[in-house]
Order: sequence, then C-alpha cells, then structure tokens
Amino acid sequence: MASIVVCAEPGCWRQAGRFAEKALGDAELKSFEALRRRAPVQPILVFLTNTDYHRLRSLLRTLKPASPDVVIYYANRLAPEEAAQLGKLVGETRPNHTSVVFEAKAAAASVLGHSRSSGPGNGRAPSPNGTQANRTRRLREHFRLTQTELANTLGISLRTVQNWERASVAARPRQLRDLEELWSILKESIKGPDIPAWLRSESDAFAGQRPIELLKEGKARDIIVEFRRLQAGEPV
Repeated sequence: MASIVVCAEPGCWRQAGRFAEKALGDAELKSFEALRRRAPVQPILVFLTNTDYHRLRSLLRTLKPASPDVVIYYANRLAPEEAAQLGKLVGETRPNHTSVVFEAKAAAASVLGHSRSSGPGNGRAPSPNGTQANRTRRLREHFRLTQTELANTLGISLRTVQNWERASVAARPRQLRDLEELWSILKESIKGPDIPAWLRSESDAFAGQRPIELLKEGKARDIIVEFRRLQAGEPV
C-alpha cells in the first residue's frame, strides 16, 4: 500500500499524476469518488486546478469523521478572493486536519511530513530525552508561551502539556500541526528576531488585535489563513 494518496478530478488527472511521480514517488492516485466510497488511512494530497469548491466541500465532509490528514494543493495561480474562499471553506468544513498550500515544494513537504509522522512505530512513547519532548518544548519556546498558554492554544489540559514535555505521553502529530505550520510561515515571511515582536503587536490584518492573543485563543488556523490570503495578493 502506498504511503500517500493523491486525489484529483478527471480534468487534472494527468497533471496530478506527473506531480505525484516527480515529487512524491510512492503515491497512489485516486478520484474524489473513490475517496468518498472509502476514506484511506494514509495522508491525502488533494490536487486542485479549478475553483469548483462544491465537490471539494463534499469530499472534506466525507473525510471529516475519518483520521487522515489532508493537504490541499492548489496548483494554478489563484485570485485573492478565491484564495480567501478556499481558506474559509476549509475553516468551516474540516479545519483540524486540513491545510492549504499554493506552492509545489511546500505541498510535497507537508504531505510527506504527515506520512513520516503516521508511519510504523509512531504510537510508541519516546524516552524522557526523546524527540517528542524536545518537539513540544521547542515549539512552545518559539512562540514564547508558558505551558498554561500552550494548553489554552491547543485546547488541552496543562497536565497534558507537561506530560508531552516529559515525553511520558506522545502528542499526536496533528495536535501540534497548526503551530508548526504557522511557525514555518512566519519564518518565511518575517526575520526570526522580529517574530516575537510581530506576534505581540497590534495588526491591521487582524482588526487591530495582537496575533499572540488569537494564538492563545486557539485560532492559529485563522492566522495561517490570513497569511495565505495576503500571500495570494489580497490587500489588508
């Protein structure tokens, strides 16, 4: 069984197949209809080239109760209002396990990352000095959050965060995915030393709110969608 599923409509089947072969290697190409009949357990990359979102919404609703992580890759240049519509669709339909990217390398890296994190042995808790503890703590320190603030951000208990940082209990990859995606976006857009100040400054893009406050309210995905909208060229 392939480690990744690439989903595409008939109109972009060949283009999706070329992308899968070049960027992903071991990937299985399936149609929207095939995924609606049977949701796979592997991570899914949805390859889009048009803005007919009715079928995409139907697919995401079908996948909503299932466990696979989904990366939506829009392969053509997207108008600002359409990028915003796509982000809104995901936010309303299946926000917790779905991300949107507009660049080929980012799409491949994202879905391959999900594939590695869901591979054999992922359910085992690492040792107290293992990478899981380092991963959680490092991510919290990137955003300069306390353990309590990280718990609020993720909608979990303080004890859970403490357990993760001690590596006595392993976090599921998807539970930290939005923060990791946001940190990656910030590093691409803002100089590293300036990120803490940006997070704690009022922003016109967020109606005068400080991004760090949105983050603490569990709205990391809202910040990601806004960044993607701005990257697509839509004005503040």
